[in-house]
Amino acid sequence: MLFMKRIKPLPSMLSEDKQAQLRCEGEGLQLLLSRSSKKGLWRKLAPDEMIKQYKGQMSVSAELYFSPEQLKQRHVQQGKIKFYDAQGLYGTVVVDVINSRVKLD
Repeated sequence: MLFMKRIKPLPSMLSEDKQAQLRCEGEGLQLLLSRSSKKGLWRKLAPDEMIKQYKGQMSVSAELYFSPEQLKQRHVQQGKIKFYDAQGLYGTVVVDVINSRVKLD
C-alpha cells in the first residue's frame, strides 16, 4: 500500500535568497523522497542532493509505504522529513499518518 503526497515547505521556511538550496531526508518513516512529478517513474532523491527553488518554491514528493498490519491500527506511522541547508538543520515537517476508519479505544 502506498500514499503519495507532494510536500511544499511553508513560505516562512523558504529563504529570501532565491539561490538558496536545501537537502532533505526522512526519519522514522518508510518512504521514498523524490523531485519527480506524479507522472512516470520517480527517481529517488539522494540524501546529499540539493533542492533548488523554482519560482520561489521548493517541492518534494513523498511516497509512503505501509504494511497491511499497519493499516489495521489507528496510528499507522509517524516520522519527520528534515530539511538542511549548508549551515545545518533548516526546518522539520512532522508526518503523522492515521487511519480514521479505526476507532479510538
